[in-house]
Amino acid sequence: MTTVLRAHWRGEENGLFAVMRQDDEYTGYIDDLEREHRDLDRFLDTADLIDRDDRQRFLDTVDELHRHIAKEEDGLFLASLTALGGDDWDRAMAAWCEAHPDVRTP
Repeated sequence: MTTVLRAHWRGEENGLFAVMRQDDEYTGYIDDLEREHRDLDRFLDTADLIDRDDRQRFLDTVDELHRHIAKEEDGLFLASLTALGGDDWDRAMAAWCEAHPDVRTP
C-alpha cells in the first residue's frame, strides 16, 4: 500500500499539483493536500497493525484518506478542468507517467 501511495503522490505532486501551483489561488489548497500526503506517509512508516491502537489508527486514517480523496476529486481536479490548457495537461501527465513507469496509458 505504501509503495502504491508513494508513486501516486509523486505523480500528483510532480504533475497536476506542480502545474496548478502556477496559479497562486491554489497554493494553499495544494499545500494542505501535500501535508496530508506527508502525514499519511509518516503513519505508514510507523504503523504496526499487530498493535491494537495502531489498527484503530489505521481505520481512522482510511477514513481521513477518503476525505482527502474527495478534496482532490471534488476540488482541485475539478478546478483543473477549466484552469489548465493542453501544454499544462501534457506536463501533468508526463510527470504522472514518470511516477508510474509500469502502467500503460492510452
